[in-house]
Amino acid sequence: MEDKQELEIMLDELINYFIHVERQTLLQVQRGIKSKESLIRAAKVYLRQRGLDKESIEIVVNHFSKFIWGYYVLEEAINDKDISDIKVLAEDRVRIKRKGKRMNADISFQGKADYKRFISMVAVKNKTNLSDVNAIQSFTDKDSNDNFILRFNIATDFVNSTDVPYLHIRKIPKRKYTINDLEEMGMLTKEMSDYLIKQVKESSGIIFTGKGASGKTTLMNVLLEYIPHDCSGLVIQENEELFSNTHPDLMFQHIVTTHGEGKIQYDLKDLGRNGLLTDIDYFIIGEIKGGEALYLLNAGYTGHKCWASVHGMNSTEAIYKLADYVRYESDYELCDILNMLKCMKTTVFLKDFKVEEISEVVDCKDGELIYERIF
Repeated sequence: MEDKQELEIMLDELINYFIHVERQTLLQVQRGIKSKESLIRAAKVYLRQRGLDKESIEIVVNHFSKFIWGYYVLEEAINDKDISDIKVLAEDRVRIKRKGKRMNADISFQGKADYKRFISMVAVKNKTNLSDVNAIQSFTDKDSNDNFILRFNIATDFVNSTDVPYLHIRKIPKRKYTINDLEEMGMLTKEMSDYLIKQVKESSGIIFTGKGASGKTTLMNVLLEYIPHDCSGLVIQENEELFSNTHPDLMFQHIVTTHGEGKIQYDLKDLGRNGLLTDIDYFIIGEIKGGEALYLLNAGYTGHKCWASVHGMNSTEAIYKLADYVRYESDYELCDILNMLKCMKTTVFLKDFKVEEISEVVDCKDGELIYERIF
């Protein structure tokens, strides 16, 4: 058997061969045109031709399989249930968020070339093109891990001020938390839980606000399960993070962006516009960032129960943020927008994975919303 260094060299050579020389074979396997077994056979043939013995071939192919179908040196962090986020800033600088706290990870790639090659493989694995015209990409991998949905965001060195890509992985557990889980984790109290479950059924609208990674999506995901089963709903989102395992009449849609050189694209505005034509009681937008807010307003003003998340600093500023987004897309006056948006009755503000405030809109007078603080 070859020594460790020689096996690493052969692994590098094998990976480079299928990424650069036999890339078409790799793409056909990733797209399901060819089987995984055919790629493994081709890899073994290549290694035999390079003079490796049987035991060495098995070791190299095993690592090759982890690189192709897993996530290589990040696999252990991806499988760690206490880690929610993985951020790679350089080949030897990996940051993780463990139980809400950011820290360095004892993880590194073999070098800059190894890291760049890994990024290329992540893109191929997820049918994404990282050319200069697609230098910023966001996509979701729902299938490779049994326990987590993985949301990827990649920015290549074409747009970065460094000579390496940036990678962020957000992990969404496939086993949804229960409301009791969130209480035990300290996100909210039993009184808050009871109040929110009641609002799911009664409130004309709920806004979840806070900065990124504050727990908005986690709480929304749990509360989806309390929508009455005799009601229908549509959930539209940028990435596939919200889902239900139990509700019989919830539809879920995600945006489609250009991952390659094609021009096919469906954004949240497209999905929202179509959603208003369907038979639904609940209209839910995973995160509002722009003109799709107009369709939330239209849905709420026509009697749908509406939910959305939006970045915000407290429980009373979120609707004003929505109003700004509506103004981008319409010629409504601000006072008219706010009057219509008062249907978004309940606002939940989260910070550091904890519900900090809950407020209710009680009226709109002279272009100003009047709130009552609940918690």
